Amino acid sequence: MFSEKYNLYFYFMNSNIKLICSDIDGTLLNADRDIAPETASAFNRLPKDFPVILASSRMPSAMYYLQEKIGCFGSPLICYNGALVLDEKGNALQSHTISLDLLNSIIDHHQNYDYNISTHCTDTWRTEKMDYWTMREIRSTRMQPVYVPLKDLIPSLKAVKEEPHKIMCMGSPKALDNLITLLEEKHPGEAHLYRSKDSYVEISAKNIDKSTALYDLIKSKYNLELINVMAFGDNFNDTQLIKRAGLGVAMANAAQEVKDVADFVSEYTNKQHAVAKAIEKFLIS
Repeated sequence: MFSEKYNLYFYFMNSNIKLICSDIDGTLLNADRDIAPETASAFNRLPKDFPVILASSRMPSAMYYLQEKIGCFGSPLICYNGALVLDEKGNALQSHTISLDLLNSIIDHHQNYDYNISTHCTDTWRTEKMDYWTMREIRSTRMQPVYVPLKDLIPSLKAVKEEPHKIMCMGSPKALDNLITLLEEKHPGEAHLYRSKDSYVEISAKNIDKSTALYDLIKSKYNLELINVMAFGDNFNDTQLIKRAGLGVAMANAAQEVKDVADFVSEYTNKQHAVAKAIEKFLIS
């Protein structure tokens, strides 16, 4: 919530909001990891030409069906937290990948530990087998992986001349702690290691984030600035996006770091349609 003395400021700012950018998991989706009817309705009440950009750690195909449900299918996408930015035709505007050398270090480390290694290259998810972690990701994203034995993973990527936009390691917190220590020692400054949960490590190219990707995208495509953006988020990878947006909105379930930089902290969680309520409060009513 914000204090009443700021009300006039924010309502003045609303006239400058020309675009929405939203995170997905923990922000846009409800308890069923889907778009609630209330959320779809709020987006549908926006002007037809009002741009909506989704920015997520997800792969492109795991975002398309959500675009359809909120009426912005065909809009640009910010995937893998900004490592891959696609235009309205699916062409890459930005692409930042992780070296196969770093991936090889993870595979070597994995020989002494048991955790899931998933690589995401453009729009392909590769993992070794169907396990607990793979099943969780399938349920969360509705995507299916390509199964590749770890010993064949790097040769298969070389064969198609691809490097990962994101590497996800999921498993024992102790194993992942050890992995992070190894990568920080062996590949200092080479990649960003994002610990979304104790049992998750997301690895991406260094110095990428959603806000930078969004700035470059909207400047070139819409001739807009971040001051013209209403942004929604909940987790640490949303911090700069919420901080730099003209109107940064944190969910009630957001990490404290995100709430601390937000212009407005909703009293509602993602499961209570916080995005829909904020759109109605600031852009519709």
